Amino acid sequence: MLPLLIAVLQSLVCTLSSAPGVWAQIQGSVFVDCGSMVRYVDSITSISWVPDAPEYITTGVNGYVQSAPSIYPNFSEFTTVRYFPDTRAKNCYSFPVMPNSTYLIRGTFFYGNYDNGTTLPSFQMAIDGTIVANVTFDNAAIFVYHEFIVASVSNVTFVCLLRDSSNSVPFISAISFSFLPAYFFDSTVYGFLYGTQKIYFETKYMLNFGGDGLVRHPDDEFDRYWFPIQGSNSTFIQSTSPLQSLVASKIVGPDNGLWGEPPETVMHTALTSSGNITITFPDDYNYQYILTFYYAELNSTANASSRNFYIEVPGTAGELLNPYSNSSNAVFIPNVELDSDIAYTPGTDIVLYPDQTVSSPLGPIANALETWEMGTNPIATMTNNQDAIAIEEIKSSMNLTDWTGDPCVPVPHPWVICSTDMNSVLSITAVNLSGYNLTGHISPSFGNLLSLTSLALDYNALNGSLPLLNSLVNLQYLFLQNNSLSGTIPDWLVDLLFLSELFAWNNNFTGPIPPTLLSKNWNFT
Repeated sequence: MLPLLIAVLQSLVCTLSSAPGVWAQIQGSVFVDCGSMVRYVDSITSISWVPDAPEYITTGVNGYVQSAPSIYPNFSEFTTVRYFPDTRAKNCYSFPVMPNSTYLIRGTFFYGNYDNGTTLPSFQMAIDGTIVANVTFDNAAIFVYHEFIVASVSNVTFVCLLRDSSNSVPFISAISFSFLPAYFFDSTVYGFLYGTQKIYFETKYMLNFGGDGLVRHPDDEFDRYWFPIQGSNSTFIQSTSPLQSLVASKIVGPDNGLWGEPPETVMHTALTSSGNITITFPDDYNYQYILTFYYAELNSTANASSRNFYIEVPGTAGELLNPYSNSSNAVFIPNVELDSDIAYTPGTDIVLYPDQTVSSPLGPIANALETWEMGTNPIATMTNNQDAIAIEEIKSSMNLTDWTGDPCVPVPHPWVICSTDMNSVLSITAVNLSGYNLTGHISPSFGNLLSLTSLALDYNALNGSLPLLNSLVNLQYLFLQNNSLSGTIPDWLVDLLFLSELFAWNNNFTGPIPPTLLSKNWNFT
């Protein structure tokens, strides 16, 4: 779907709407130009782009896309990428968020053969612990994006790239991360986002009927991509009578009482016909989706009886619509038709048709349409908060910060083992940092991993004394050998009732071994 729309955009020479923006960038949004070294304001979109490192990520390599300025001159963010040639299973961006809030997250990918490769790459994108997209390319010269609406589950949200079976090098051009205010959605959508399963949504279509160029920021404060659909574009829209384009002579509005409405630049164009209008989605798979159809009367001579028409979406009876508004201070007021939890199958159509029971001289009108695919899986459970905080503290104090994202999902760090208990709480049960070239002191935050059964810190260059870890009541194995640890061997080790193996040789411990340890029936060397 997206490559098709983007190819249509390319045929229009990437024309951006030049109308002035209605809103400025909202507080709580960040637009990240991945691989960029500087902050800058784009002269076309007015977006304030910020570099990704080191604020949001510490891994990866900056890359330059030589073909970007000629192919996409209006997308400054495509000039650079961040790519990840290391062998880690995942590399994650970290964004501070407000818990239990809604965000629009978009990853944009323009390959442009930046690496002079001979095959098109493929990899995966994840948000927090959930793999949400397979990133693939049909053409090196056409960009791909994946945009999602998610509810935050903690005070940080991870956007991760993962290698797939192709073992291609993941990369990314830009990330847009926008807070969505409470009025953005109907309560039906919030029910899915914040229900027990926490369903996420992926943008499938944002169609601007009658438009002649891509609309994004500054017209759309969230920098959503509204793709132009003209009467000649039979891929998405057909009619039994000729389609006509309408353009409002004056823009007044929008009605801020509506949720997530399109910008005025989108709403002031439309397609209309005296016959039936059929909107077709050229997908070849099944999914559940939420659809929002926007319609507004743009004919300045219309009255309350001029335009009556029905909309029929899959699985529902036709609903009568009338876009007329008698408002004295607005040329149009966007009206909205929202349908949720609709099953989409190949060949599914949305049909607009005139009301045959009354005299209605004007036919159906379509201004804009957006659909969101409902995630097939709920947002995955993340590592419990205490363990996640402990791992972050351990990473910070022991020079492990290149291991990014949630420690357990969607794939665990190679040095942790995780498990879920009967209450679906995800915890860390083993840490194996043997031979990781660690220096300095052992972090006391290991003591907060209360489900830990095995801790291996052997064959490093750790020094200092052993921190108090008597809270690890489930610990069975502790490997400390071949370091430079000093001080005494603490007697609290005997209180770890399940500890059956302790290896501490080849260190600099001093003083006598506590008699209680020597009398314990275990493997101690």
